[in-house]
Amino acid sequence: MLNCEHSAFKVTTLNKQTIAFRLEGKFGRHLNKELREEVMTALKDLKQNVVIDLTRVDDIDTSAAALLVECIRVSETTNASFKVIGINNKVKDIFEMLKLSTVFNNIELSQIPRTNDHILYHPRSA
Repeated sequence: MLNCEHSAFKVTTLNKQTIAFRLEGKFGRHLNKELREEVMTALKDLKQNVVIDLTRVDDIDTSAAALLVECIRVSETTNASFKVIGINNKVKDIFEMLKLSTVFNNIELSQIPRTNDHILYHPRSA
């Protein structure tokens, strides 16, 4: 787990094609550099599917939102799957304030139950 002040992320390989990043604390610019490098390597170089779990994120800033948008764009060009899960009400409000809910139209913007043991996955609706 990489710790940055009041933030951290843990990388978990779910299977050969999918890697998950569980973030904790504040998701902002101090976490973006390391996270961006790992996510972009997974999407561009390894052509892996990426899941970002925000279940334990208490705050998100505009640079983090920009990183998520960049990940969506890269995943579209590499044909990899990119999902953001575990969006709580505070993060949902920030996405809506930034008018990003339309960009994240495949993400369920609602609070989901918290868990310590499992990554919560909401598949894209058809």
